[in-house]
Amino acid sequence: MKHQIILVGGQLLPALIGEKEFLPDKIHLLVSSESKSKTNSVKSSLSTATISENICNPFDFASVLAACEKILNKLPASDEVLFNLTGGTKIMLLAAQSIMQERNLTGFYINQDDTLIEIPSYTQKTIEAKVSIKEFLSLSGHVLSSFKTVASFSSNDYFVSKKILDFCDRDYRYKLIMQHFSRGYKNTKEIPDSGAISLKNKIDFSWNKETIKINGKNKFLLTLSSPIIKNLFFNSAWWELVVAAEVAKYGKVKELYIQAELPFKTDNHELKNEIDILVNSGNKLIFIECKSGKIRQEDINKMKIVKDVYGGVISKSLLACFEMPSPNIMEKCKELEIEVFCIKSGRFHVNPIGKINGALEKLILRSSI
Repeated sequence: MKHQIILVGGQLLPALIGEKEFLPDKIHLLVSSESKSKTNSVKSSLSTATISENICNPFDFASVLAACEKILNKLPASDEVLFNLTGGTKIMLLAAQSIMQERNLTGFYINQDDTLIEIPSYTQKTIEAKVSIKEFLSLSGHVLSSFKTVASFSSNDYFVSKKILDFCDRDYRYKLIMQHFSRGYKNTKEIPDSGAISLKNKIDFSWNKETIKINGKNKFLLTLSSPIIKNLFFNSAWWELVVAAEVAKYGKVKELYIQAELPFKTDNHELKNEIDILVNSGNKLIFIECKSGKIRQEDINKMKIVKDVYGGVISKSLLACFEMPSPNIMEKCKELEIEVFCIKSGRFHVNPIGKINGALEKLILRSSI
């Protein structure tokens, strides 16, 4: 029988990865009184049928050693034992290594770059196991109430989104139109299903449930047609689709969710947060916030909260914006380790949209420790 003794600390992801990588028959969680309260979420994610919890004082070498010996003394000599040394305190690590050396046992430590180190040989190997978005979120006790994928949208939706991108990029009148609707309506739900307006600079703008037409100075500018045109244009979902279409091309993306919604734990009918784009590289979550307009301080604070609550230390955040944020926002993003990608700085192009995957690569390779 294969056993795995797991040192449990603040982060539960290493426990799940280690179990998926080696598939033990029985798991022994080595926990403190504090970390024991967190183990229900990881226990529900582990596929192994038999799981035991073993409490110790994580800052007392003798207490940790005694807990390990108690586990090992009950096992047949012919059974295989493997230590997952990634979590827990330094004292827990020292005690586990001590008993491993004494009893000639082996273990491993999971790195942040999808590799693990086998101990005592210290051989580095690539981790084959992958964690799904559902499993990631379950570790923090959360579940998605709804989400969309790249395939949820038609090729025409992506085509229309690129047309809006081009219009936004080359024509100042896009901002004038959006400013008009942001002043007149608190949110997009209040915008009528159809209407026609004339703005300054001779902009004629008309819309219905499936079509938007824009003319300027008696000259045709743009026609956009989609069953979801209201969401694409007024709610700036076009920018989410433009970003998602590019990110989906990145080879390390295992799962990609768009407009992912997470409910309150106490009320599954009330939405708590919407994540524009959620990317899973297999062993790391990337939260992407898409902003085609002005970026506020509260937007950055929300990104920090969402990342910490739903993803933990291992996850990363990427702000995908159309225009360069203000220096204060950029400084705040740097402070919170939020990667920023933008297309324009004033009138100048600084990045083509295709380079966003370079920003994603930096996040995936960046260590959290």
